[in-house]
Amino acid sequence: MKRYIYQETTDWGENTASNNVYIFDDVPKGQRMIKCLAYVKQGSKTVEFFKKPYTFDLRGRTFKELQ
Repeated sequence: MKRYIYQETTDWGENTASNNVYIFDDVPKGQRMIKCLAYVKQGSKTVEFFKKPYTFDLRGRTFKELQ
């Protein structure tokens, strides 16, 4: 199974939300919902895997692919 690693680049304005790194099962473009397999919290290097893939709403969010 191929995994896609993306850094969130959403501008949250004055809100205190953070942009984490996410691992998806597909490319997060051209769709509204996607399955998120894991994430790395901003400022951390630890990958946190979900027990079951988390359905992630992409509406209003932006991402860039990490190499």
